[in-house]
Amino acid sequence: MASAGAEGSARALSPFPSSPSAPSALERPRLISALSSSATFVALVGPVGAEAATLLRQWASQTSASITWAVAEAIPDTAEDVLIIEDATSIDAAGWEQVRALRRTHPRLLIRTAVHSFRQVPPEEDAEFVFSLSLTLEETSEYLYRLASHLDPRAVHLATGGLPAAVRAVAHLKTMRSEIVDSALATLSPGPLDAELAVLAAPEALTQELVVELGGPSDFIDRAERAGWGKWTSTLEHPLFMLTAPVRAATAQAHPSDRVETVREQAGRFLLQQGAWYGALIEGAAARSLPVIDAALRGAGMPLLKMHGVSIAARLRGFHVWELRRWPIVALALALIYNARHEHRVRAVELMGVALLGARTAPSGSAERALLRVIESVLQRLLGTGDSGVKAARDGSRMIRELPSDEFQSVHGLLGDMHSHAAVSLLSAGEHAEALAEFERALATAARPATEILSLGAIAWITAHSGDVMAAQRWVQTAVARPWSDDQRNGYLGCLLRIAEAQICIEKGQLDAAENAINSVWHMIDTVEYWPLLAHVRAQIDICRGRAGVGLERLRALRRHRSARISREYTRLLDLADSGLALAAGDPVAASTLVPRASDSPLVALGAARAVMFAGQYERALRMLGSITAVSPAERTHAAVLEAVVLHRLGRASDAARAAQHAVTVAEAYELTTPFLLVPVDDRELFDIEMPWPTPTIRAGEATASLTDRECVILRELVDTASASAIADHLHVSVNTVKSQRRSLYRKLGVTSRQQALTAAVAQGLLGTRVR
Repeated sequence: MASAGAEGSARALSPFPSSPSAPSALERPRLISALSSSATFVALVGPVGAEAATLLRQWASQTSASITWAVAEAIPDTAEDVLIIEDATSIDAAGWEQVRALRRTHPRLLIRTAVHSFRQVPPEEDAEFVFSLSLTLEETSEYLYRLASHLDPRAVHLATGGLPAAVRAVAHLKTMRSEIVDSALATLSPGPLDAELAVLAAPEALTQELVVELGGPSDFIDRAERAGWGKWTSTLEHPLFMLTAPVRAATAQAHPSDRVETVREQAGRFLLQQGAWYGALIEGAAARSLPVIDAALRGAGMPLLKMHGVSIAARLRGFHVWELRRWPIVALALALIYNARHEHRVRAVELMGVALLGARTAPSGSAERALLRVIESVLQRLLGTGDSGVKAARDGSRMIRELPSDEFQSVHGLLGDMHSHAAVSLLSAGEHAEALAEFERALATAARPATEILSLGAIAWITAHSGDVMAAQRWVQTAVARPWSDDQRNGYLGCLLRIAEAQICIEKGQLDAAENAINSVWHMIDTVEYWPLLAHVRAQIDICRGRAGVGLERLRALRRHRSARISREYTRLLDLADSGLALAAGDPVAASTLVPRASDSPLVALGAARAVMFAGQYERALRMLGSITAVSPAERTHAAVLEAVVLHRLGRASDAARAAQHAVTVAEAYELTTPFLLVPVDDRELFDIEMPWPTPTIRAGEATASLTDRECVILRELVDTASASAIADHLHVSVNTVKSQRRSLYRKLGVTSRQQALTAAVAQGLLGTRVR
């Protein structure tokens, strides 16, 4: 059974908990559920202090089956529904043969037991193993809350490793002072290591090779695991053996040494050589060695932050922010971890600033400069400064490609990450062609699966967004054919892939599948930087589902919550989604607030032309269409659809028919349907195409607001000034009267500002051509 991990969110502690009674046992429903599996043989695997026997007793008290209890030294000849062997670590060969004999005579017998190592159960028993006996951070927090403890759950979890017996011992303390915590842990079983092994308790993370490096016996980890002194921890790149907190504390107390920090730095450097990045980071943090931490983060990249972010932040908490100014990679890593939590955004911005300063000033060779230039791109993108990292991304990519062979090899393991980070900056700035090339480079140089799924998803989305549905589908098929985990598919790494899947499904009319794809990653909407892409695709689904009004409210609430520090391209994409939802909701006045800008992408410019067309300004819409250079299949189809509708409205039937036929031809060639989604109901006969979903009933040319004479006067005054006082003086009325009439005007136009009011008035022909 896969480990549940220990990186969950801690429950916030109430400052004045309501005196709950002290719990007699730690509650771990997920493990009780694992014991309730339909498997015939289930074994809990954990070290001394994991309280596996307590779990077995808790499960037994909740089951209605008849239970026979046994110990390793006395396996019974008969049993009822369930046989529970409280501790199977010392069962010998004869004992296991007796267990097999018992199972032969009772074919439906369920067996539940506990061991320190899965190797203590013979393979022929075909057991299902449960390894995750340590408390998660959330469970540690819950236990402390129930005890009315004011200790920091993260500090307790870090000090104990989540070992239940250790958490219980520390939870009753009044302080987290290290000497007091260590004294409490040292009293627990199984006690200290022998003096000749004491050096092995200095590091927190061990490998077989590190044990030998430190002068220990080659079979130490096997012996330690079987004795219950520690457990294996899975990481992304290298398994680590971790002695339990009580063993390490007891050994340090029994055999004190002044070389612990030196040994831990030695261990960190050795683990770097093995590629055991997380272990190296643990030891580097304990030894306060920023060079080791920096090297570990370089080696592991973003996946390390995703898997162990909470733990990394806790371990690096002791470093002052200005200590990191010469270590931009460390500062960036912490900034990304904190940026994922809304309540830590201020801290994240501070760290980003420090990392940006370091990236710009750190002296180094060209390979280092390329890396730091990419880091600068990431930071500018996240901070929303300058050009959002476009120039830095281009420079970093160019430097990578121009590296001499020796320096190229020095960053070979990072090339995929460097290219992908540069590509994300280019993507967020709307430089899709450059981003596509950069993601392809990332895919070609990827050293980790994480880079592969991110790059494949990004290529699929860019291709789908351009309108080449068939090509995008092939990229998605390439991606989903790989054995990704659900965490990868439905997490940050798979977000772009899910968005691409949703876009393809919308074009095919598979709205349930599209919504499922978006819902699978929507849980990250508050943290993922691609949230405008998620919101844009969600808006299309809402229009197709006929719930544009609800979608518009959701989008605007989301923008109020998350609009800070996003690129101009993403802002305009959200403006386009807002306008489309407003049209589908029957509010073309609100849609007309999307006005063209010189820097707009063709799709946004087409959206602005659509809003003008719906306002009945057909000649103006036609002029706008003539100024747009449509290149991609999606752009060409949208442009041809709009041109056909405008020409039809202007009475140019033959020209409209040719444009409509061109739109249908391109759409069918690339399997596009969304360009026809917002066609007015009176113009749909132009297009011989069957829509896969009901289209909204919307009409063009009916968006003129009905204004009173006084509101018309106020509107004309707004052309020359935004000052209510100046308007009042000119009209010889009170300022309050002007403000009241202005509010009424804004309400009728569906706007909230002077500029929006003037834009809507021009779109509806209420001001002629006076407004520039």
